[in-house]
Amino acid sequence: MTVVCNATPLINFAAINRLDILGAVFGQIVIPQAVYEKTTFTGFPGSEFVLQAIASEWLQVRSISSIELNIPPELDKGEREAITLAIETGETRILLDEREARQVAQSLGLQVIGTLGILLLSKNKNIITQVKPLLDAMINTTQYWVSRSLYEKVLQQAGELIE
Repeated sequence: MTVVCNATPLINFAAINRLDILGAVFGQIVIPQAVYEKTTFTGFPGSEFVLQAIASEWLQVRSISSIELNIPPELDKGEREAITLAIETGETRILLDEREARQVAQSLGLQVIGTLGILLLSKNKNIITQVKPLLDAMINTTQYWVSRSLYEKVLQQAGELIE
């Protein structure tokens, strides 16, 4: 099972040293060159974990031929390349967090999963026992922003919200 990934989910999991969750949930992950560059430059917290995942070969870097014409230039380079890579390789699933990029990917027929969905999937597959500590760590480490209502909704879906 292969999935294409944009930078944000990679950054969120690498920054808390839990990139292994992505490998455990999806098996094989493919990233475009722009995402590789964004997640491995010096000073990025967690870049060594991205490089280790590439060395372990469950995370692979692929080049694209050219940006898909239907993708608006307002999206960042990594998002545009990730969506294009999914279309070029025929992968139907893509890991994306940013709202505009998610909307574009969905309009092109891709199934989008974000960081919160990955956390819920990993709990459902018994890869992790709790969502809250990891989500809190992402919020504190990477400044990953989640609205209060969405935060509570995710914890409720995970069975971790105590009323």
